[in-house]
Amino acid sequence: MGLDSRDYYQEPTPEYRFGGPPSFGAPKTRLMVTQLVIANVIAYVIAYVIYLAGDRQFIDNVFALQPNIFFTNWYVWQVLTYGFLHSLDNVAHILGNMFVLWFFGREVESVYGRKKFLAFYLSSIILSGVIGSYLQEAITAARTGGEAGPGAYIIGASGGVFAVLILYVCLFPRRTIRIYLVLRVRAWILAVGYLVLDFIGTFSDSHIAHGVHLAGAACGWVYFKTNWDLSRLLPTAESVRRYGRRRKVRIHRPETDSLAEEVDRILAKINREGEASLSAKERRTLERASQQYKDKDRQQH
Repeated sequence: MGLDSRDYYQEPTPEYRFGGPPSFGAPKTRLMVTQLVIANVIAYVIAYVIYLAGDRQFIDNVFALQPNIFFTNWYVWQVLTYGFLHSLDNVAHILGNMFVLWFFGREVESVYGRKKFLAFYLSSIILSGVIGSYLQEAITAARTGGEAGPGAYIIGASGGVFAVLILYVCLFPRRTIRIYLVLRVRAWILAVGYLVLDFIGTFSDSHIAHGVHLAGAACGWVYFKTNWDLSRLLPTAESVRRYGRRRKVRIHRPETDSLAEEVDRILAKINREGEASLSAKERRTLERASQQYKDKDRQQH
């Protein structure tokens, strides 16, 4: 089957507009992409409250992605937490990222499902942050002849957002996008425009992490080509319930095992010689074993 004959490659009948409804039916449960947007907003509010309390450095030092993380502080959680932080001085940072994530992520999630979409997004945040930060450091060093300043750090969901955008374009390259109800462009043209601007931006003295954007775009393209599946690493509801169940622990009791062996010997004797051959001690052993079996049966029921 050629690429052009696949359903997701065909030109859709309606145009896809910013702010318009998704092309698939209303979900019965909240979309994962919507939950990610909510998580980002909550993280923004918490960070802003801490900022108002006068401790902004705490957020930057602990949760933002620091340069050379694997050679300095080893705060490994930063490779994920940075993707849920946004500029507190520019609200357009979070608004732009979340709108693009929600707009394009809905259709991507409809193709891959909630769990795979979540695994793809989180892994793209991690990979784009790590690869993009070192790429940006290398470009900056080559351009300036030195390293980035000690205060440089990375925040924002742009790496994951660009991964979602590029994956959307790979799925629907000829989809018509209407921006602000005026400008009509193909999805692939929009993506190429973003990539060109970011490539040029990597060589400029900018506060935008263009390297992270490009690394995120690469994640989206590679995922489309390979369909790497990290969703198996995410816990399922069934695994959580199974893990939480009380484990049945079998306790080894030597006296119980010894009694069972004695009962087996006595029963074998009865089979060979008859019940009349049993001694008083052997009869008491059978009675004790019978009582224990009855007690165990009552406990189980």
